[in-house]
Order: sequence, then C-alpha cells, then structure tokens
Amino acid sequence: MKEMRRDQITGDLIIYSSYRNKRPHDTVKINKKEEDEGKINSDKCPFCRGNEHLNDIPTYLIEEDGEWIAKSVKNKFPIIDLETEHIFGEHEVVVETYRHNGSYYNMSLQEFSNVFDMYIDRYKGLSSRSGIEYINIFKNSLRDAGASLMHPHSQIVSFNLIPAEIIKELKVARSYMEHHHENLYDHIVESEISHAKRLVYNGEKFLVFIPQATRYNGEIRIICKEEKKIDQWSQDEIGEISYIYKKLFKKWEEYNDGEIAFNVIIHTYPLSGDYDDVFRTHFHIIPRKFNFGGFELSTNLFVCGTDPEELAASLRFY
Repeated sequence: MKEMRRDQITGDLIIYSSYRNKRPHDTVKINKKEEDEGKINSDKCPFCRGNEHLNDIPTYLIEEDGEWIAKSVKNKFPIIDLETEHIFGEHEVVVETYRHNGSYYNMSLQEFSNVFDMYIDRYKGLSSRSGIEYINIFKNSLRDAGASLMHPHSQIVSFNLIPAEIIKELKVARSYMEHHHENLYDHIVESEISHAKRLVYNGEKFLVFIPQATRYNGEIRIICKEEKKIDQWSQDEIGEISYIYKKLFKKWEEYNDGEIAFNVIIHTYPLSGDYDDVFRTHFHIIPRKFNFGGFELSTNLFVCGTDPEELAASLRFY
C-alpha cells in the first residue's frame, strides 16, 4: 500500500509505503563493545571516575556515598560559545551515570531520574543568561547516531535564536489553532487515546505513541499533556517520565533484538513569547537504522514503511 500522509506536528509530507521495509538489508550488528565498552570504568574515557582532571568543574553534581554518580560539565569542544559571532550560547554535557557501560537499555529508574533533575537544573541555569532564546536538549546514542564517546551522556545547548525546526512546528500549531480553535497537541493526545492502536503508554502526565506519519522510520513520540515548561516539572513529571524511559527502552531493545543507535530530541518552549496556547513540551525518539536516500534528499519528501500500529503493539506497556 502507498499513501500520502502529513506529519501533524512538523507538517512534513510523508509517502507511506508498507513495501519499503521488506527491502533486503545487511545484517551486521552494531558492535557496542568497541574499546572495551563492557567495562564499568575506562581509563581512556574522560567521563569516567578518576579522569575528572580531563573536564571542567561540574556545573551540577549528584553524589552518593562520597562519590559522584552523575554530573553536568561544560563541553570542551562546544558547537557554539559566548564569543561566537552572530549566534552565541553555551554547550554542556550531561554525564548520565558514572557507569561507562551504562545505557538507556540498562539504566535504573533512579539514574533516569538523575538525568531529568540535571536537565531541569541546567535548563534554569542556561536560560537565565541575557539574550538566550532557546534551550536545546538532545542525546546521541552510539556512533551511528553521532556519538563520539560511548559513555552515556546527553547534551544541552543554549543559543540566542529559535531553531528553524521549532519555528516550523510553531507555525503548524498556530495554523491549526486558527482553523480549529483548539491546541494541536491536545487534539493529538485526544485522538490517539480515542484511536488507541498507535498508543504505547497513556499516563497521567505524558502520552507515548507512534505517529501515523513521520520522516523517520520507527520514530516514537512523547507529549507532555500539561502546559508546563521543563523547569516547571515536579517530582510527578520526573517520576513518570523516568518510568517511561525505563520501560520503553527495554521494550525497544526486545523489539529490535538488541541495542540500536538512536537520537532523543526534546523540543522545549522558546524562552520569549507566550506559546502555551499552541505548544507542548514533546520528545522525538528516532532510531538510526535507516538513512535518507537520493529521493528524500532531492525532493524533501520522505518515505516511511513502518506500520505505526504494529510497532505500537510491540512496544505497548500500559
């Protein structure tokens, strides 16, 4: 079956073709254990205990029994800095656990909770600087997703403009509000709950689902149900999103028959302006099993072959 669809959040045109996923692919698995990745501590890794001299003083530190278990530090190789011309900001690394062999596939609820505690603290700290318009939070897991180091970490970048991707999402959401007099994200939450077949998890604070149309095969989305910026989250939000991460990535590992590379992108509210009526904090979890070909790159049309209902059924945990 072939069908033209549109991504509700981004407005991207998607050609849904169920036959595409039946194409043959090489079956060589990603080797996560390069460079002794199975160790809890690595002498070569700048993010491991004992190598603190390779990093700046932590901007946030979580300790247990006299030792750090998670921390954030300034990135020694920042994408941008406060001296960059035209675009400026700060770039930090969130070291998600002291365990070199940790990953989202084996981290504990407490470790995930630590991650979100750090996100909230650093969001507050970085957004307080004058001129900052947006806080970008993302994770690259494994080299195929852009990770240069295997030690589990994510990144936070502040900068003085609103990214084009966020502007595009805001434009789509405002247009929906003008035509339907309803928040797009509230509509998506209600319609996905009603449809049910694309639902992965329906909680008090968050909805996890597989979008009907997305440029990324197998993408998972999480929407915060309430009008809350990430720095307004309470322990209720932190507890539920940590539970979601713990369950979701374990189910994903089972579905993929092992660990795969992925990106997590958290789309936060722009810092200036009032977007509560049109926006919600949301997550894009993107598997890096597929690459764009010449058709996608030459037309800006995207082909997706993943059946969202089948994927949701495999990942569902509520």
